[in-house]
Amino acid sequence: MREHAELLSSVRDDISEYKASGSMSPRMHLLRERAAIHGSIAHIDDVISQAQTTRSVLGSQRTFFGDVQGKVKQLGEKFPVIRGLLGSIRRKRSRDTLILAAVIAACTLFLIIYWLSK
Repeated sequence: MREHAELLSSVRDDISEYKASGSMSPRMHLLRERAAIHGSIAHIDDVISQAQTTRSVLGSQRTFFGDVQGKVKQLGEKFPVIRGLLGSIRRKRSRDTLILAAVIAACTLFLIIYWLSK
């Protein structure tokens, strides 16, 4: 939202400058356009940098959770009680997934019926 406000104020400033300097030389217009393009490229570089940082953090999280999953699996193999607990968690998760899928399917079906009845 902040970026949107900055962009809007920047556009308003550009419009007011254009109205104030109606007889600007073409060279000045080109220089202003070049500066605007340079600012956009800098902003794009910042966004790409944020995306790359996010990607690396997500990759490290994936590795960490993979390691945790492996350790829990080893514990489950060593202790039958933990294996039973993991099995019940897995069954509950499967049941929850099926319930969620049924709710989504019902909502989609009702939406299609509503849309076709209009």
